[in-house]
Amino acid sequence: MKYADLHPNIRIRIITDFFTDLTQKSIIPFMAIYLSIQIGAGLAGLLLTVNIVASMIVGLWAGYWSDRIGRKKLMVIAQSLQVMALLGLAIANSPWMDSIIVTCLMFLLSSLSSGITVPIANAMIVDVSSEHERHYVYGLQYWTTNVAVTFGALMGGLFFESFRFLLFSLVCLESLATLFILIFMIRETMDKRESGCGDAPIQRNILKTYWAVFQDKRFMIFFTATVLAVSLEFQLDKYIAVRLKNEFTAQLFGSDISGLHMFSLIMIINTVMVALVAIPFSRWIGRFQSRSIMTVGMLLYTAGFTVLAFSNWAWLLISSAILLTIGELMYAPVRQVMLAGMIPDSDRAAYMAADGLSYNAAALLGSLGLTIGAFLPSYAMAGLYILMGLGSLVFFRMLLRKAEEQNQHLPCADAS
Repeated sequence: MKYADLHPNIRIRIITDFFTDLTQKSIIPFMAIYLSIQIGAGLAGLLLTVNIVASMIVGLWAGYWSDRIGRKKLMVIAQSLQVMALLGLAIANSPWMDSIIVTCLMFLLSSLSSGITVPIANAMIVDVSSEHERHYVYGLQYWTTNVAVTFGALMGGLFFESFRFLLFSLVCLESLATLFILIFMIRETMDKRESGCGDAPIQRNILKTYWAVFQDKRFMIFFTATVLAVSLEFQLDKYIAVRLKNEFTAQLFGSDISGLHMFSLIMIINTVMVALVAIPFSRWIGRFQSRSIMTVGMLLYTAGFTVLAFSNWAWLLISSAILLTIGELMYAPVRQVMLAGMIPDSDRAAYMAADGLSYNAAALLGSLGLTIGAFLPSYAMAGLYILMGLGSLVFFRMLLRKAEEQNQHLPCADAS
């Protein structure tokens, strides 16, 4: 599989998604600090919560309507809103104007735009990809996302505090270029689905549509497995970071390192490994069965986080960071392929929007882990991580086994 062999929409979306992620990651992590200084931590936290909830709601709305009026129309609308939001942020933080109210409103508009775009973009990739392409596509997408996170954090760190106008102007120009690409180069993909599939749900309203989604037992098993798996990742910058700060001190290469230094080293190891090996690694593991990849990946992923929960030995922590990164590189693309294969053609974007809620639920569990960790010893938290990881693996394997059995009984079925 080569990049040039992919559908033009996928090639374009991978590039534009990289710049969209770059934009978001250069703004969002630093906006919380900026708002805390300008309006206080309490109001800043409330505003960020409103942004998340609003993004979730508009994502569900976008998923519903995307399956009815098409992907491209809503993506163009969302990107137009993003351009307006970034232009407003630039003006509100320019040499001629300094308005925290406009900044907050434009930040909300930017969050709404992202909420619309994500489920539709994911559905579009499924529309025009075959099952055998998806391991490579999702591995490539995982790589570009992580690289964008790295460069976005670097841009934000360099420009956000003292050069916000320049930062917002640059990302606004990038967003404007993305809008023109969407208008003139992206093709509508609704007609790529099986004929007739899109007509069945037209009479269902949005509530009935999502009621049907959450009544889907296979999807809810998948949803639960995702929440358990991703919630481990959200522990890294919460309970694990706090534990290392409070408990860890060691010497490495003759120098004293603190818990924060070790946490930074773990993040660097994860980022560098993903940037260097994600694409060739995704090609290599594509030759193995999905159930085997998922099993090994989730075991490595769980083992890595389990050790991070209690160990204070530097070299073991470094080894664990490597293990969990390899595990994530294995399980994450398989998870995306599983989702693409189980959702009905007529409600693809709706399912993608519902899947996005699993990350919000996982984020809540990540925050809850920090609270629970204040009362439980580290070895008890490690035990909880084992239960979460193994629980996720059991659910994922259950779904993969059922999928394999169906393919054996229906050899001519289209799994894509």
